Amino acid sequence: MNKKTRNILACVFLLGMVGCNIDIPDRTLSTQISETIEESKANGVFLAEYRPNREIIKKAWVEIPWVYDTLGNIKKQGGNELYIEAIDSIGLSRTWERCMNGDTSNGNFSMGADYLIFELTEEELSKDTLIYYIYGGKKRKCMGELQLIKKK
Repeated sequence: MNKKTRNILACVFLLGMVGCNIDIPDRTLSTQISETIEESKANGVFLAEYRPNREIIKKAWVEIPWVYDTLGNIKKQGGNELYIEAIDSIGLSRTWERCMNGDTSNGNFSMGADYLIFELTEEELSKDTLIYYIYGGKKRKCMGELQLIKKK
């Protein structure tokens, strides 16, 4: 094989190697979410589970935010994040006034299911009950209080 053909094959090989990773998301940069409480526990990032007082909430739990390292292992980041999976499209506010104004302090995140995400302080995490105010429906009006009671 002559030198020119070898160089062309090497370039094609390198382009193929680089091109194969173009559409794969870099999971070392974006925070991951465990899809279930069991997965959160298995990943070693689970902190607490909550029982909601409203049927519109499927499940709620707190875990340490995490990413994958370059070897595919879980790397914990700082903080505590509350994940709330709801049956319907709703928003949550930390105060009644914000709820009445349609102002929420969270955003929806989609990963197979929609999660409402709140960052919790250590003080909030130590409480047995978290209180938020639900808004939703066609008119996006305030629908009342949501209590999340920590499971023991």
